[in-house]
Amino acid sequence: MPAPASQIYSVLNIPSITSRPSLSCLQWFGDGQVFFLTKGSSTPDRGVHSGPQPPGDVHHSHVYIWPAGSQDYRAVSLGSMDIGLRAILCCPSDLTGNGGCVAAILSSNMDLSLWHTPKNMMSGEWVKLCDITPFTEQSLRSQIISMAWSSHADFVISPAPRLNTSLLVPGTRAGTLILFRYNPGAAKDGTIEHVATHEVESDQWITHIALSPWMPVKGGESEIRLAYSNADGSVGLVKITQSLCAASSSSGFSLKYTIQTDIFPIGNMIVVRTTPGVVSLWSGDSPTLGWSAQCSLRLCTQKLSPVSGLHYVPQEDAPPVYLFDGSIHAIQSLTEEPRLANLGAWRILRSAFTRTEKEKVSKLDVNRISGLIPYDESSVVLWVQESDQPSNFEYKYNVHQSTFVGKRAARLFDHPPHDALLRQLSSSLTTKASSGATPLHLLRPIFLRFQDLFDLQARVLETLLADVDLFPPSPILAPWSSDSGPQLRAEFRKNLNQHLFGCNVLHSLRLRADFCWRNTANLAQVDEYSDVAQQFLRTISFIALIILCRHFSAVITCLRENDIPFLMRIVLQSSLPCVPPAFRAEAEALLNTVPAHIPSFSREMHEKQAMEETCPACGLIIYFDGESDAVCPNGHSWGRCAVTSFILTTPMLRTCAGCGRKTFLPRSFHRSGILEQYLSVNSHHRYGQTH
Repeated sequence: MPAPASQIYSVLNIPSITSRPSLSCLQWFGDGQVFFLTKGSSTPDRGVHSGPQPPGDVHHSHVYIWPAGSQDYRAVSLGSMDIGLRAILCCPSDLTGNGGCVAAILSSNMDLSLWHTPKNMMSGEWVKLCDITPFTEQSLRSQIISMAWSSHADFVISPAPRLNTSLLVPGTRAGTLILFRYNPGAAKDGTIEHVATHEVESDQWITHIALSPWMPVKGGESEIRLAYSNADGSVGLVKITQSLCAASSSSGFSLKYTIQTDIFPIGNMIVVRTTPGVVSLWSGDSPTLGWSAQCSLRLCTQKLSPVSGLHYVPQEDAPPVYLFDGSIHAIQSLTEEPRLANLGAWRILRSAFTRTEKEKVSKLDVNRISGLIPYDESSVVLWVQESDQPSNFEYKYNVHQSTFVGKRAARLFDHPPHDALLRQLSSSLTTKASSGATPLHLLRPIFLRFQDLFDLQARVLETLLADVDLFPPSPILAPWSSDSGPQLRAEFRKNLNQHLFGCNVLHSLRLRADFCWRNTANLAQVDEYSDVAQQFLRTISFIALIILCRHFSAVITCLRENDIPFLMRIVLQSSLPCVPPAFRAEAEALLNTVPAHIPSFSREMHEKQAMEETCPACGLIIYFDGESDAVCPNGHSWGRCAVTSFILTTPMLRTCAGCGRKTFLPRSFHRSGILEQYLSVNSHHRYGQTH
């Protein structure tokens, strides 16, 4: 029988030690990167390159010696004999200073540590933030063998508070679940906060942990389900709720938020557990399901092949199961009557293996699949495969080649129809700001359907322009009543951050603009998408201007002479003809209040100074016209800061890793406290979420 039709999108060969088959071998990160974990390394190590060291040094001198901490540990961990990486997980993006992700790495010695990229999140070096083991070494329940990291909780609040609401949940050998939260702003490199500890009913090892997405219960409250498995084969389910409690700060200018976390054992939803040769499903009584209790499905495969991939395809109501031996097993009608479907899907992976291997493939070669993850929500998957000959006992570890394969398995699940693609696009564009995911991560599955997007251009533009004229409510801020000290700077920065990057409308506009710019690769569509993108960018600027005007008005009593140039630039931008009249009136009202607080203010003089800038090359005057580039009469061209619109005349700059826009570093304007805080907020620039 010929292999089912399929399409290979890309292939990447990576020389490495053989990887360990598991569900954590491949992981998507919230910033759009994919991590591949082997025994002694992980990629990206320094950016997109694979190297001999992972983001985490697993040298013997860096591991924790358990008997040194307590006499109850009478022997060293077997994992310390041959140090390796066991699992890697990533928190949602937008937690670190550059808006990137934090990686949690678990070693074979049960050491858990956090790592991040302090500079460029796409190509920078990963460095250690902290170790988790010292936080748990006071207890004999500190040896971690499994872990999971949740997404950000959705509290149905807009603008969303700029908090880390995700939870890192390790499982220990003593049968406990420990909840941690990483606080990025508590110290220079952040701190780890112990949230709660839950003891399961069994004292068995907790070998696996899985988390569902957060589900809002009501405004300010969200819940998530956590499933765990024990070493004795039992499975448990608990519910974790987080409640957001708000209280006014001492100044009344901003709100302080605290998160209350509770854990409750439950017994509903569907839990899927895999053991060699058997897939077991559990579910409690539910009116939406056609079955309950337990269901076991026996696979026709090798008895000892572990699972290397498992995900859910909503349109098919099916979780395909991928095994280490290269086979696929589709479970159909999960919510009605689960049953195995014999699609002959293993031929798809075998065909890809034959087409992508450098050497000629024989019947003795087995395509080992170490890890597999979905690229979208339908038919495209990404996996790591390795050629192996079980009958060949030669020691060949030093010549192993792992291969990334991106592929569409057409006979397993078909691409969704055009209407479903447009619904998926609409859903991605309306993702809430609290998710913290970058446009690259959210729009990745959409751009894979490039030809369909070209054929559906008119309907795609209609989807992009839907509800684009809706503006968020203008912020209502209490006037600042204290002096202009560190508290003002901290609360001003916090409030700006929440309103600029926690607003769902702004987040949606950034996604739409990013979609348009990335979709202009086709020359036939450049004009249409460029015009629409410019419309989105103008709307983003309008909303950012009104937010800035409201914040300036709230702290008007603390303004100083050094803050006037930036204030006047905001007023000038608000006076451009394209700005809505209501926004121009807001800026004019702000300007009229300045003389009462700064006696030396002269509107005519400061407007002239704000309109004119000096060419760094020849000294001629360049007039502000609202354009992104500044050109002097002699033809010298200069870029403008994407945040302040001032001419970039200093090397103290930072560049967006996604679009290349440049902004000033905060310390470039240390004399203006307001502008310095505004630049500090913009670890993202106002137009995008790719940092």
